[in-house]
Order: sequence, then structure tokens, then C-alpha cells
Amino acid sequence: MNTVEDKVLKNQCTGCAACYNKCPVNAIEMKYNDEGFLFPQVDYGKCVECGLCWKVCPELNLDSVKQRIHPEGTCYAAMAEDALREVSSSGGMFTLLANEIYQNGGVVCGAVYREDYKEVYHIVSRSPEDLGKLRGSKYVQSAIGDVYSIIKSELTAGKPVLFVGCPCQVSGLYSYLGKEYEKLYTADLICHGANSVYAYQSYIEEVANGRKITEVNFRDKSVFGWSTPVTIHFEDGSVYNAAWNKNKWNEAFLGGIINRECCGCCHYAQRKRIGDITLGDFWQVHKWDAACNDWKGTSLVLVNSEQGQKLFEQVRTRLKVCKEAPFDFAVQNNGQLAHPNKMAPGRRFFFHHLKKDGYHKALWYGHRWRYDVGLVGWWFSANYGSVLTYYALAKILEDMDMLAIMVRIPKMDGRPWEAETDQNVKFMEKYFMVTKPRKFEEMQECNQFCDAFMLGSDQLWVHTYNQLVGYSFYLDFADANKKKIAYATSLGYAEYKGSPEDREIVKLLLNRFDGISVREVSGVDICRNEFGVEAVRMLDPVFLCDRKHYDALADNAGEIRKDPYILCYILDPTEEKRQAIRILEKKLGMASLVVLDMKSFYECRKIWNGENIADRVGIEEFVSYIRNCAFLFTDSHHGVCFGMIYQKPFAAVANPRRGRTRFDSLFQVFEMTDLLLEEGNLCESLDVLKDPDYERINTILDEEKKRSLQWLQEQLQKEKKDEGSTSNLFAKYFNLAKRLEVEKENMKKIENV
Repeated sequence: MNTVEDKVLKNQCTGCAACYNKCPVNAIEMKYNDEGFLFPQVDYGKCVECGLCWKVCPELNLDSVKQRIHPEGTCYAAMAEDALREVSSSGGMFTLLANEIYQNGGVVCGAVYREDYKEVYHIVSRSPEDLGKLRGSKYVQSAIGDVYSIIKSELTAGKPVLFVGCPCQVSGLYSYLGKEYEKLYTADLICHGANSVYAYQSYIEEVANGRKITEVNFRDKSVFGWSTPVTIHFEDGSVYNAAWNKNKWNEAFLGGIINRECCGCCHYAQRKRIGDITLGDFWQVHKWDAACNDWKGTSLVLVNSEQGQKLFEQVRTRLKVCKEAPFDFAVQNNGQLAHPNKMAPGRRFFFHHLKKDGYHKALWYGHRWRYDVGLVGWWFSANYGSVLTYYALAKILEDMDMLAIMVRIPKMDGRPWEAETDQNVKFMEKYFMVTKPRKFEEMQECNQFCDAFMLGSDQLWVHTYNQLVGYSFYLDFADANKKKIAYATSLGYAEYKGSPEDREIVKLLLNRFDGISVREVSGVDICRNEFGVEAVRMLDPVFLCDRKHYDALADNAGEIRKDPYILCYILDPTEEKRQAIRILEKKLGMASLVVLDMKSFYECRKIWNGENIADRVGIEEFVSYIRNCAFLFTDSHHGVCFGMIYQKPFAAVANPRRGRTRFDSLFQVFEMTDLLLEEGNLCESLDVLKDPDYERINTILDEEKKRSLQWLQEQLQKEKKDEGSTSNLFAKYFNLAKRLEVEKENMKKIENV
């Protein structure tokens, strides 16, 4: 569509409302998003696609914006009379400018609180009686509403107008008007970022604690003097007062935690300004000239244009102090005159928790970078299925409104993982947060930023891995107060082959888990018989993930190929499989495209002899190849899974080299055992190959998804179980672990002999 909503990105839009004011058919409404910031929403039933909304958008027309930026202005330290400064945020400069406009029969446009103090919005004022509402810093983004169109009417009628707002709002006004007006005066504020209305509402409600608010003042000088305290008055006569360093509002907005996304790359946070005049606090001015600071408030004034100079000269005689100051000194203590306020890395954590946990707890998460779940497993492994398993699980958690982080698992001996894993780490970093590399003995540090830990669906509980990564896949590093969940974790084989000591350690560790589910039916029996824990079989998470997330990956791969093809995803090449593919090509009348195992790509390519092989396929490309293929031939469990997700006709070859149980369990659950082909008679089987009955498969899939998602949600929401005598358990565990190490050393000695 030809609208601003379609063209402007979320991290570009300032919420200036120029588009809203410009729309000739009232098809645009400014609505709060889930973070509490206003964005344009288009009613496409009303829209006539005239394009005026995006043509007036400052962010989509930055060349025009740059032309409106003034050369660097003249800097002043300014102080009005004491009585005026007592009721002003800083030096009283705004009131002097506003009164000058009123006296000349003009109007003043600025921000005021709504009656209940829950929102801030701009008004067009015609009377000095409004100054009490207009004065004072609000520290929350104001709604512009339709004031631009009202201002245009006043200017057209020949009245002087003073508009005061954030620089992006000044820019929005200029863009809307589209031409110069002799009697328009603008003042932009030295802005540290537009703050979330929802964050503000949650903050004052938590401070109020049920009391009715009658006034909010972020710049009350009566208690702490010229500073940035928070003062809130209540109907019962009580008052909340907190100094700048004691309240939890200032640290959030100055720290870039509750600001609008675009504020982190603001075009207007610079020395050259868009307003005729720039207003702010002249912090630390006494370090330049003690006479310019009596601690009752000093305004920093930048006069940027001839229009600004004209207005400034009209009020200059009413100033108690007016002294030109070094611009460089002003910039030192007002960083927004040099660069935007950086977005805090924890911003997303704050907004993730704001709605469900409230302002103060969300702020704690924003500061601490707290994740709901640390995902543990082979998410970095050089294997398409492993990577997509954890991609799916993280997206499932996202859709449950939970944040996950991928936890790196080190080798016990400190050696790096194979180079092929690097590309998968980069893939995950593109979509999720990933922990920094840690040594094996440093894994307990993960408890500092994860509320819970979860194992994914992959072969994790295989005894040989214990010698590679210790007991990390049993979450031995997780503290007793951390929830521990295994989702559809695989034991790989039909029996557990670890030593008696190894089994005992695993048994102790699994008994710490709050919830255990396994991928294969055989895993349920192993957990009960070998380790004394109850487990349930759950669907592989790749099936639970909304297909739109896979489509997004495939879309990111770009255009792959348009002609119909047979996708052959082969983990273990054999001559028989090559012959089977030739039969399929002839039978289906289309060419094949071969994707080989990521980890052993070069070895497999030699065996396959370079026939129709796709070179070093990435994760996004892999999904795209499956989505776009006409037929799938594979010896991979996850290859089959994604074929089912995309409803493809397929030929699946059981692969005992990678663990037979996963194939048997999958095909049994979906009642399609007759579709599983065996090596030894592949070519003959293709003659009678049947298409999957997706009507039946989808019926089963819907029930399995519902059951599995319900189980997962229950485990995440239920109370953390009491692990009992944890100290005794670990004493026993570490004794056994020590014995295991001693036995390993003894074995080495015997081998050396």
C-alpha cells in the first residue's frame, strides 16, 4: 500500500503525527503500541492512497529535514526573576517567551497533563492562565493530536504562534506546514529521549499504591532545589518526594531503558538545531561562571535563527541574568547537544516484563539483563536439525511472551568446537541473544542472568557426551532455586549404556528437574526404569513452532530456484541412495538438488562425487529449499519433520547410524509406519511409494501440538519444586564424580603400562 504505515520502520517513526494531521480523509489514527508509544495506523477502508502521509513524514524525507536545520546558534545562560523561577523547571525562559506571544495576540502550543495525570498531550493555548499547566518538564512523550492543523489556521489568520516541543515534533510541524510563516516561532527542547506512556503510568500507579493522584511534578524545586526530583501529590494530602538519585524514573530514561526506539539514532541530537530557539537546563554552569548560578535555576538558551533572535531580543530586558556562554562548555554537560542517548542493552527486557511485572520489577530486569529461560543443548551443532530445533524452541517461548538466551556449552578439556559451528552461532546471534564463551568451571555464572534453564529436543542424554561436556546436559551447573525443564529431550538409543557410577550421577541430577519430557517413546521407559523419574513423551518442538517463523527464515534466504525439483537431504551417502534418487528423477520428471550433512560436508561430497550438490547451504537456505521443493527424499529425522511441516510428498529412509528410535517413534505417532523405507530394498520400495495422508497426519498433529504446548506452559508457570536436601544430594554427587575421575586416571595408567 502507498501509506506511511507501510513505508516507515518502527525504529524510524518518532510519533510526530505529521501524517495524522495531513491525511485529507481522516484515515490515520495515532495509537499506542505494546510499549506505550504512538504510531500511525491506517484505516485502509478510508485510505485513498494519495501518498500525502509518507510525503509529509520527516523520517522518509530526511533531505528536506536537513535543509531546515539551522547553522550553529549563539549560546546564553539566562535567569528570570526569582518568583518566576520558583514555578519553572529551570530559568523561567519559556514563560517569558510565551507571555510575549500572548501580549501580541498570539497562541502558544505546548504539552500539558490530562486531568488524571496519566497522559501528556499538546494544546493550543490562547490565555496566560494556561501557563501553570504548560510549564514544567513532563518527561513522557506527548500526543500531538491535531495541533498542527490548528496552528496552520492561526497562522493563516495572521496570529503569532509559539510552538514548543521535542525537536522531532518541531520537525513534524515544519513538514506538515510545508512553507515558511512570518509569525511562527519554534522552540525545541534539549531532549534525552521520548519516554513510554505505559512505563510512566505503571511508575506513578506503583508509587501511588491506590491513592488518587492530584499532581505530578518532575521538577519541583520546593524540597530539593534546582534538580530533577519526582514529586507526586495525592488526594488524601500525602506527598511523595524523591531526589534525582533516589527515584527510579530518572535512571530509566537517562539510561536509555524506557525511550522510544528511534531516540537511539536521533537526527536532532546535535549542535545545529531545528528550532528557532533551543531551551534546556544549563547544568554545571557555575563551573564556568559562578554568577550564573544561584541554585534556583538557569536556562540554557540557544538562539539559532533570525526568527529566534527576534523573539529573544523582545524578552531579553526582562531577564535577571543574560550572558553569552561558550557553546563547547554547554555541550560538555548536555550530551544531547552532541549525540543521541544510547539505547540500553536491557531495554527489551524492561518492555518484555513491564506489562506482567510492573515498572519497578521490569526496571530490575532491564538493568540486570534477566532472561526467562536459558536454552541448553546442541543449538550450535553443525547440524541443520539441531539448530532449527532450538530456533523453534526459542520462538515458541517468544510467542509465550518469554525471553530465551542460548547458553554456550564448553568442552571439559577447554578445546574449541569444530569450525563449522561458528556459522551456527552467528545464525543464532542474528535472531536471539547468545551467552559469551565460558570455561567449563565458569558455567555457574549463567545463574546470574537466567530465571530457569531448559534442555531442548536433541540427543543430549547419551553417555558418551558426559566425557565431552561433563554433566552440563543434566544442568549440573544450575542452582537449586532455578527451574529446570527438559522438553522432548532425546536419549538417542533404546537403552542407556553408561557405567553404574554414571547412571547414579544422572539419576541424582534428573531428580532435580521440575519437569521432564522426552522425544521418543523408549525414553519414557528408560527414565522410569534406569533413573527413577517420570517422563512423558512430547512432540519435537519443530512442530510446535508457528510456521510463520520458518517462512521468515526462508524469506531471508532470497530467491533460491523456481523450477520444480526433488530436494535430497542426505546425512549418510550410499550408492543405493544415489540409485534411488535416479529412479525418483525419472519417475517424477524433474531434477534433484542434494543437500549434504553440514558437519561432514566435504567427506560426503567425495562419496557422492559432486552430483547436483548445493554448496555449503546456510540455515535460511535449508528451510527455503524444503519449502520450495516439489518432493523430498531424506535419511534425516528432522528432514522428515520439515517435509511434514510444509506438507511435502516424501520418501524417508530409516537411518540407524543416527539413531533408529527417533524414526520409529515419529512414524508410529503419526500412523505412517508404511511410509518408512529400509536400506537394502530402496529402489524396489519406490515403485509402490505412497503419498502421506496429510488429512490424517494433520489431525494427529493438531492434538499432539495442543497437548505438548499445554504441558510446556504448565511447566513454565508452575511453582519451582523443592529439591529437598540439596546439600546432601550434591555431596553424594561430587563424591561419585570424584570416584569417576579416579577411575579414569587409573584406566590411563593401565593403558600406559
